[in-house]
Amino acid sequence: MTDTSASGDFTLHLIGNAHLDPVWLWRWQEGCAEAIGTCWAAIDRLEEGEGFIFTKGEAHIYDWIERLDPDLFARIRHYVGEGRWKIVNGWWIQPDCNVPSGESVIRQALYGKRYFKEKFGLDVPAGYNVDSFGHPGTFPMLLRHTGSDSYTFMRPGPHEMELPAELFDWASRDGSSVTAFRIQGAYNTSKRETPLPVKIDQHYEMASGAGHPFMCFYGVGNHGGAPTIENIEEIERRLAAGENLAFSDPDRFYDEVRPLDKPRVEGELQFHAIGCYAVASDLKSLNRRAESLLEQSEAAATLAHRETGAAYPRAEFEALWRRLLFNQFHDTLGGTSLESACEDSVHELGAVITGAEDLLNTAVRQLGQTIKKSAHPTEATFLVMNFSGSDFDAMVEAEPWVDKDNVSRRILMDEDGQSIPFQYADPHGKTTGLQRITFPLSVPAFGYRTLCFAVDEAHGASAPGVSFGTPAEPEYRYETEAYRLALNPDTGAISRLENKADGTVLIEGEGHLATIVEDQTDTWSHGADRFGTTGETMRLVSVLELENGPVRKVLEVTVAASDSRMHTRIVLPEDPTLPVELRVRLHWREQRKLLRLSYPVGANRFEYEVPAGWEARPANGSEVPGQRWVRAVGEGGTVAIANTAKYSYAAQDGTLYITAIRSPVYAHHDPIPVEPGASYAYMDQGEHRFTIALLGAREISRKSCHKLAENLNKPPVTTPHVARNGTAPHAGQWLTADAGQGAVTALKLAEGLDGAIIRAVNLGDRPAALTLAGTTLPIRPRGLVSARLDDAGLTEVDGLERSL
Repeated sequence: MTDTSASGDFTLHLIGNAHLDPVWLWRWQEGCAEAIGTCWAAIDRLEEGEGFIFTKGEAHIYDWIERLDPDLFARIRHYVGEGRWKIVNGWWIQPDCNVPSGESVIRQALYGKRYFKEKFGLDVPAGYNVDSFGHPGTFPMLLRHTGSDSYTFMRPGPHEMELPAELFDWASRDGSSVTAFRIQGAYNTSKRETPLPVKIDQHYEMASGAGHPFMCFYGVGNHGGAPTIENIEEIERRLAAGENLAFSDPDRFYDEVRPLDKPRVEGELQFHAIGCYAVASDLKSLNRRAESLLEQSEAAATLAHRETGAAYPRAEFEALWRRLLFNQFHDTLGGTSLESACEDSVHELGAVITGAEDLLNTAVRQLGQTIKKSAHPTEATFLVMNFSGSDFDAMVEAEPWVDKDNVSRRILMDEDGQSIPFQYADPHGKTTGLQRITFPLSVPAFGYRTLCFAVDEAHGASAPGVSFGTPAEPEYRYETEAYRLALNPDTGAISRLENKADGTVLIEGEGHLATIVEDQTDTWSHGADRFGTTGETMRLVSVLELENGPVRKVLEVTVAASDSRMHTRIVLPEDPTLPVELRVRLHWREQRKLLRLSYPVGANRFEYEVPAGWEARPANGSEVPGQRWVRAVGEGGTVAIANTAKYSYAAQDGTLYITAIRSPVYAHHDPIPVEPGASYAYMDQGEHRFTIALLGAREISRKSCHKLAENLNKPPVTTPHVARNGTAPHAGQWLTADAGQGAVTALKLAEGLDGAIIRAVNLGDRPAALTLAGTTLPIRPRGLVSARLDDAGLTEVDGLERSL
């Protein structure tokens, strides 16, 4: 630029940064090395001059450096103290923002910001996810709840979502808002990108057109790198020429623009890279399992601490959460990394699950010791413990140990000696004497029951053999006291599913229809906003009747097409208040194709669970991310659909589609062609298991949808009751909390303080309240509340557990 007046009246804030993907086209070990190299490069630039300011976020990167290069960590602390190394994004990592649960998002900030406070004495107010693929509408609420007042992002870009301005107030449905800025061009500069001189001139024009200061990001990134000497010399030359620009950082920019009038944007910032939510199915499933188990084990350990005084394993929980949060990085959980990097994440998430199960077992044994011994010490007595904040009302499956006695006739009794209806189910082990039973049961939130599987020759039932399954009747119509089911004899799809209690038709058409669809998009599905719904339909192979007893009927439907096969166990309960379950075992051998499962529910409104809330989305066929449940509302009633592992959906013409699996080439990015006949590794090959639950009624609340998902993803723990010295009754509730039309979502011990932390969301459009220990805390419509429970009572806190 030769005309300095063209720099305009508005300061251009130059943000020197080095975006680093710790995992992507490299494994985490290389990402670790590059994090150290990048930060040394930034230190070099800082030591070469006085003006340059460097911006870097993500606590995990700093933790690596602290442990592996203390000298570098000391230099970073020095420049942080000088104000020239600026820390942003107080989160543990830049995660995918659509797949992690609301609790995981809060933990990103809790552990990240506690780290920065401890190591640098800093609060970090700048939210910053510049490379993530989309941002749910609950994020302003979650950001405010965890101490952030601004948010910098880049995707979706202008070609994917039109915004009234690049600088705006972003608001959640509960009224929370942050100042947000969308990066233009890119967060980095390199020889392959727009050169910095051209980029600066372009941003002057943007600032002038917008009528306010602007941010311009520079520095080599993705594989790290940092700003170059050439970058800094270009900026210094312009400063010497009197241009209106500055070495800066996001905090300084937001301080300057915060008082300005800005347009208000309410709701989500979507969609980019729609294919990310259906690839890497093993990672999605493991992530769901890890989140659920961590939340259950934390609740159990908190209750055990309150009931017995047992030490709460804070350090162990934080280590497991940190590992989970790292593996929620957007290129990891989004499934866009190398095959070897995805394999690393499978192992990492498995370690989280193992660790959480170990902590859960410890708390279960501690709590079990408080309960008085069985009234039937020679019989198989077991505990059923619910560590969810939602009541459990569903089917339980258990395998009480009866020493391989398959001759005696048995009954199932509750803690009062009353008989519970049950039936024998297909045992997991195919050997003599194993007895798996299933039965309906209600267990209150944070409560427990004691059951006894006892010999009663007069009234009991004896176990069948270990082989379950006979060919079903060929009319393809099946019925229990609660449900009517009809199958399509060609495709094995559900042609009709009806709840007999109130006549609600859950499915009519071709439900759970499996269609293999061509998918030529890259791993991200760049340039696409939807997938097809037509293709090769799987055809019926067989129908087996596995169970038919007093509590449920179970059918196994096998369908196949091309090189793939799908087995679905359809569980039809006798109780109309319980859901129908579709337990899927999929053998997938397709390449550059996807599997659509369709559910014609006759709805005109579809609501999807998102982190700490829900979002209604248009039923126009576009692909959308969602979490555990979908609420489908139609003129004839409401259908709730929950699942254990899936995140990718679409809706059109009254039908919900779940994109169950995609098989692109690993880490394939357009415009690189996939050459016919070449050798590639394709994603998601092999066996996959997941369950879908369907519940239909005239009206189903969002709270009931949440409960359905909790019951499915966090089933109660069943364990032998072996304690001898307890005094607590055989049934009870360790903690009683109510959130009205909302839901209690977390229970943990406070960080560094006495007392428990309890969290709840309001799923309704009216005010709600969290009631506990005689105290009531209001929750705004579609809002969130956290509270500390200690000897002083219930006190509202934020997501960082600071008193409000």
